[in-house]
Amino acid sequence: MMMRIDTLEPPRAPARDGHERPPATMTYPVPCGRCGRVVQVALSALRAPGFHDLSAQISCPDIQERRTKSDRGLLLMMCGPLQQSLAERCDRAEVELTAPSRGEARRVVCSIPGVSVAHYTPNEARSQADMWQAHGQARLAARLREAAASAERRSLIPIAVAAGVGALLLAAVGGSFMLLREPVASTATLPQTAEKSVSSSGPPRVAPPLRAAMEQAVSVAAAPPPAVSREAPSDAPTDNPPATQIPDVTLVAEAAPAQASPPAPDPEAKIRLPDVVMIPGGSFAMGGTESSEQPVHRVTIKPFALGKYPVTIGEWKECVADKACADVTSGPDDNPVTNVSYEDAGAYLAWLSRTVGKPFRLPTEAEWEYAARGGTTTKFWWGDQMRPGTANCSGCNDAGAAPQLMKVGYFQANPFGLFDMGGSVDQWVADSWHKNYQGAPSDGSAWMEEQSYVRVIRSGSWKKDASYARSGSRDRYDGRIRYPTHGFRVALSL
Repeated sequence: MMMRIDTLEPPRAPARDGHERPPATMTYPVPCGRCGRVVQVALSALRAPGFHDLSAQISCPDIQERRTKSDRGLLLMMCGPLQQSLAERCDRAEVELTAPSRGEARRVVCSIPGVSVAHYTPNEARSQADMWQAHGQARLAARLREAAASAERRSLIPIAVAAGVGALLLAAVGGSFMLLREPVASTATLPQTAEKSVSSSGPPRVAPPLRAAMEQAVSVAAAPPPAVSREAPSDAPTDNPPATQIPDVTLVAEAAPAQASPPAPDPEAKIRLPDVVMIPGGSFAMGGTESSEQPVHRVTIKPFALGKYPVTIGEWKECVADKACADVTSGPDDNPVTNVSYEDAGAYLAWLSRTVGKPFRLPTEAEWEYAARGGTTTKFWWGDQMRPGTANCSGCNDAGAAPQLMKVGYFQANPFGLFDMGGSVDQWVADSWHKNYQGAPSDGSAWMEEQSYVRVIRSGSWKKDASYARSGSRDRYDGRIRYPTHGFRVALSL
């Protein structure tokens, strides 16, 4: 299972050396070794790690003990236990490569226990290495750079194999041309092992040695892909895999249609998994000012994982290709999938769970709101008023612009590292619809009602105004019916 977590800022321009630079600031949820809280830590290549939120710094027991009237330099500091906790987790980080997927280059996956799981392009991995190097995590930085180099090497191997096969095919064609230039006195002079007799008017057969060379080249290209292996935890560089282990199925299909089909690929190698963010457990006040959001009540949430973005069209296509989901949408692969019913979402989650071997599900309504708030108590995670450039909803940005669906991750992430938790697409959650919270569970579980097809949707959409993008806003729809603004994101119990 591939997971990743980042708080990505606006697009980064490449530096003169061609490497992408890390964003101005990234936030990571770090468990504190002293007080046990999960604290959002801000990291940047330009300054030392520090508290992302001033309120977290003010309430930190370690900081409170050290604060004096003359101490004015604590604003960006991170307390000792929190810093030690982050360092220990970085020491236990695992770095590996993803499997090749439909012609896409391998990516670097960095898993920091209890903090984040992220995957990067080779250039992004080097940028992350620069940031961790700046914060004293030299071992993690070295492993990221080694993995980036390995990903690039492995991505080049299919090209080398394709070039070799192409050269052999050209040699075969050249050999045939040379045979054409030689006079054919009689078919009796041809090798007795010929598969077909060649008449005086027909073209000559490819010579057996050349045919054998072509078959050998095709068999090399059709070799099954190697199993994905984890990067070694030591600092030793990874050896290059043999070039003959990486297939180029497209080339084989075009160059040698008469050959037997290559072995079916490993299903996991072709799956584009949704990125998920690990959400720490906690308690919050669920509800708002509308009658359906009353009464406001305390809910305790267990740690879980939630989709970093709504499920995209590209991810949905994987299920369609396996004939497990309906082909109900169109558009760019990085747009959120739309026009899906609650039942459609269930079909995708069942397919994903079966394929990956993990019990993916829809988030509960309480989990969704807890994650959308990101530890805040305001109407939106950034405050009580809509702020341009923070959500894709009608009239929320350029008042004169027509509402339109945008690619996932276009706007800023919330404090939990989640994108599009307000606006973008209406998102199905697991719960049945209830007209208010009277009698709602307080443990964050789904509130279900037998024989009810009406399900809860959250977030609002690009066609709805800012009031629907509030963290506490809720709506409903018949789960059997598709609608053009409806999508969803995946969840996973930890």
